Amino acid sequence: PDPAHYDATQEELLETLSGLSPIVEPAGRGRIFVGMDGLGRLYGSPSHQVERVLHTLLKIFPSPLVAATRIGWAPGKFGAWVAAAGAGPGRAVIVPDQELPEFLSPCPVSVLPVDAVMTERLERLGIETLGDLIRFPNPALVGQFGPDGQEARAWAMGERIDPVQPYYRPQPIRASMEFHTPVGQVDTLHGALDRLLERALARLERKGRSIQGVRLGARLENEGSWTLETILREPTSQRDRIAFTIRTRMALAPPLRAVEALMVEFFQFGPATSQNDLFGRANPGGREENGRELSEGAVPASLREAVTELKLKLGFSPLYRVVEIDPWSRIPERRHALLNFDP
Repeated sequence: PDPAHYDATQEELLETLSGLSPIVEPAGRGRIFVGMDGLGRLYGSPSHQVERVLHTLLKIFPSPLVAATRIGWAPGKFGAWVAAAGAGPGRAVIVPDQELPEFLSPCPVSVLPVDAVMTERLERLGIETLGDLIRFPNPALVGQFGPDGQEARAWAMGERIDPVQPYYRPQPIRASMEFHTPVGQVDTLHGALDRLLERALARLERKGRSIQGVRLGARLENEGSWTLETILREPTSQRDRIAFTIRTRMALAPPLRAVEALMVEFFQFGPATSQNDLFGRANPGGREENGRELSEGAVPASLREAVTELKLKLGFSPLYRVVEIDPWSRIPERRHALLNFDP
């Protein structure tokens, strides 16, 4: 497998189809929704629109691959996906608006975008097709499945039409490094990761934005690639916090072979960087946290989180607290004691 190649191909496909329609939405590798509402006067009938899409794909894919493409044209994303799933290679299935309920009726309930447990329950009740589903009144389905039952019936009847959501992706920030000889040592890869993160964070286009989505990719020895992707729980611009999350993921799914080149990409951004005060105070002289007064000896949540992260990274808490022992002692060393801080 070559995930880096697949991701690059998906990006190229999105860019190409964006020239055909301004509303393009990715739905996983190899699946893309293209909004064609209002483009009939430009491209003609649905069959002509399908031909235009296939002709556009020829710009980036060879003819045999385009001939194997499955295309569905229908109102809404659900109908279009079901139509594409039932289409043959190179043969599009076109479903006009008024024919959508009739088209969906014989389809199995497994096509519904609902939880697998609900699909299994429907089949146990003898409801195998969408046509079987719509025979049940709405109150009965709501009583059995809650809001999911109502939504499933709306999809089955062709009443719920989910429009294509325009896809916006900010320009990613990338930094890469080539190795003179393939590298397999974990420590060396970690060091290279730190340097790449420093380069990427120092880029001018990153200024004023925090990082939330990070992708690490590698070109492996003897061809092939490796990639991992992570979404940070909280946006940050601190190199060590980003590196810690990526190293944890690398330990779970390391590269299978030695690495010839390493690449870091920031693909999802958060608000402007504003690191919270470690002690969570509203002002430097106060003791307020989230609008409430901290009692004496209370530990702010932000400080607890910081200690937890340090313990995960180091295996112990490196912080200490000063405890008053004998404030009236004439010997300064006896007045206070230093104890380990582990809230």
